[in-house]
Amino acid sequence: MDGFEPKKLLILRIYQILNEYSDADHKLKQADIIAYLASEYGIECERKAIARNIDYLKHAGIDIVQDRGDGYYLAERRFEHGELRFLTDSVIANRNVCESYTKEIIRKLVKEGGVYYKNYARCVDLGDWRKSENKEYFLNIELLSEAIEKKVKVTFRFMHYGVDKRLHARKPDKETVNPYKLFFKNGHYYLACNVDKYDQLIFCRIDKIADIEVTNIPAKDGAVVKGAERGINLGIISNSAPYLFVERPLKIVFEAATDNVVNMIDYVLDQFGDDVGIRTTRTGKTVFTVMASPKAMKIWLLQFGASVKVLSPASLAKSIKEETQKMNALYE
Repeated sequence: MDGFEPKKLLILRIYQILNEYSDADHKLKQADIIAYLASEYGIECERKAIARNIDYLKHAGIDIVQDRGDGYYLAERRFEHGELRFLTDSVIANRNVCESYTKEIIRKLVKEGGVYYKNYARCVDLGDWRKSENKEYFLNIELLSEAIEKKVKVTFRFMHYGVDKRLHARKPDKETVNPYKLFFKNGHYYLACNVDKYDQLIFCRIDKIADIEVTNIPAKDGAVVKGAERGINLGIISNSAPYLFVERPLKIVFEAATDNVVNMIDYVLDQFGDDVGIRTTRTGKTVFTVMASPKAMKIWLLQFGASVKVLSPASLAKSIKEETQKMNALYE
């Protein structure tokens, strides 16, 4: 670095040092900042230059606090450490983000948190996490986001896993869809879209599509697609369709066994949110009312076995009864 460049970069380097090494518990004196400037950037300067440039940063809106005798620290960051831990853990837990991208994202998050956040990041061990090898995951998201913004169709291949544990195309030909929104559910990223020959929404997992191509063909207006006439409300879709089956939500009423009420209320509210009807009968039963996909509810309710009983619609109760009879026959 030549003699002219450091003068241009001094204020930036001071900010970077405060961002990297300071917080309310780790304040930097002017001597500390001068030492970091020399060791990391080869810049030499006087104490007056430190004070003057910190004043410039303050005038620019940077929240730098000076404690008399203790030094300076950057008081406000774009992310608090708790927020960074949440983001870091979310990336680690997402099995669709391959190991190399996971490490790269964590590296970027560490830069946001400074040297003292690195202590947490160093404890991250990806060896125990199942991670996809699909390096096109983020590229797929970018391409689909572009198509949604431009309101054009996209083509891609639907994929599925074979006995070799690898993804294979379901069909030799690509499918063309009208893309509308991306959303995250059940640990996976989905595309809410429509195929022209159908009149309802379908949901495609991003990790199970490949060879995406953004076309120049205008996408079908979502207003003519069933389930999207008034726009696509992802919150309602997520609550009413636990497993994203494509069908019209119905009013479903079921009751919980008395000895399982507390846990069942937790499970129901976790899945369906606050927009759930809950009442207690004269016999002490707790009854729930939700708007949801019957197919999805069949699967969701079966996990609770004899702890729940469907009251309506009768068709759902009959379907669950038939399913349990088939399950029983398998073990006879």
